[in-house]
Amino acid sequence: MLLFSAWSVQAMEETQLIEQWLNLEQQKSALTTSWQNRQGHLQLKRELLSKEQAALQKLVSNSNKNQSLVSEKRAELSSQQLAFEQANTELTHQLNMLSEYLKSIITKLPPPLQQQWKKTISRLDTESNAVRLEVALNLIKQAHDFDKRVVFHTGLIELNEHESILAEQVYLGLAHGWYISKDKHHFGYGQNHGNKFQWQHKDQMNIPLTQMHVSQVTHILTNPTSAKYVQLPLAIHAHSSGAL
Repeated sequence: MLLFSAWSVQAMEETQLIEQWLNLEQQKSALTTSWQNRQGHLQLKRELLSKEQAALQKLVSNSNKNQSLVSEKRAELSSQQLAFEQANTELTHQLNMLSEYLKSIITKLPPPLQQQWKKTISRLDTESNAVRLEVALNLIKQAHDFDKRVVFHTGLIELNEHESILAEQVYLGLAHGWYISKDKHHFGYGQNHGNKFQWQHKDQMNIPLTQMHVSQVTHILTNPTSAKYVQLPLAIHAHSSGAL
């Protein structure tokens, strides 16, 4: 009877140990499965974090590069702006000098060219540098074109402070001019003298100019088919020149 009891107790203890062992195995299996699942999630998170970190580093690197490029571009633009301002200042100075020079010589020009210049020369003081430069170059071109040809013009000639006449005028470049009135009574010779284009009328001239000389030239210029060689006397002064 005692032996049975002892065996029974031992059997119960072994059964309990087996159950505990089984429970431990189940817990171990559950823990292993849980750990594997968690390890998988952790690995996935680690990979995602690694990718995010790499993307962030790339973004920061690109941002630094962009900032560097922006800084370089800003410095380049600042340098260009400074160079432009310096060039514009120098251009303004040069245009001021050129404007003063052009305004100082306008009275030396033949009257028809003076009239042409007066239409635009005032713009040298009122427009932007680009326009001022364009105006100055155009004035110079007009003078050069006038200087390269024989110009025929009809307009008023001032005989004195109180009398002007309508006359046909002939200009040889910028330096010399002749005129004859419509009634052929007045004629004369003009040139740049004393910083001014001045006319010498028939009673004032110191050259052998006659009415016939000028009439022949005006006739040829108004009737090109009857062209022939003619001679016109002119005065030569040390400072008489067609150049500006």
